[in-house]
Amino acid sequence: MARQISQCRLEAKTAPDTWVPVTTLHEAEWTGFAPAGCGVDQGRVIATPEDPRHALLDPDALDRQYRLLDVEGEPLFEFLGFVDDRRPRGKGQIILGLSSPPELLGAWRELQPAAG
Repeated sequence: MARQISQCRLEAKTAPDTWVPVTTLHEAEWTGFAPAGCGVDQGRVIATPEDPRHALLDPDALDRQYRLLDVEGEPLFEFLGFVDDRRPRGKGQIILGLSSPPELLGAWRELQPAAG
């Protein structure tokens, strides 16, 4: 169950009720959520960030609460996650791993299955 959105904003929670803007994301794709064993990546968001070097995108940081907002500022997706240090830096993309089931809040569109 993959979903995508062409443009959104990424924010991180730094304190109770405090969300901090991180970067704008382009072509964000959520690869779906599949419950997995302890310590296993349970889904991910792959996107191209405008600012891939933001301090809140540190792959060595602990898990934090992230959310994605649409261009009007409405929340779309919220999750506890981390920046995957295997991200494809050469392509300018980041991978945000999900550590808990995400809360879908807005209008993500379903991806069509690839033609076989």
